[in-house]
Amino acid sequence: MSDILDPRHEALAEHLFKRACLVLDMPGFEMRALRRRVRGVGKLRSYALGYTKLGEKLITVDLYTPRTMKARKLDAILRVICHELAHHQQPPRLYREWFRYVRVIHHPKFWTQVKKNVNALRRDEVLGVYFA
Repeated sequence: MSDILDPRHEALAEHLFKRACLVLDMPGFEMRALRRRVRGVGKLRSYALGYTKLGEKLITVDLYTPRTMKARKLDAILRVICHELAHHQQPPRLYREWFRYVRVIHHPKFWTQVKKNVNALRRDEVLGVYFA
């Protein structure tokens, strides 16, 4: 069985990712689809929609629903892309709490950046169609 469920859906998601990077002025990023070991079988404890490493310009996005493996809606994929790109625009903050440092990943300025990214994609003539 092929590891790619719907090649057209993955190609369209890749094209939309390139366009989103162009609109948000973040060149050089690469998208990869999240591959599960056993698709749609067993207990699903992790509902991660995407992840990224700050040192690399690689973003992994889950293009399919975890249980039924149906293709996700494109506006949901674009929102995950905005979220993951915001991690590179607003990196984690270090706060001192008593005698230790706490790393806050989703801080308030981060969420403001996510909203700015989504609004920028909504205003785009190509990607705005998917936010209807």
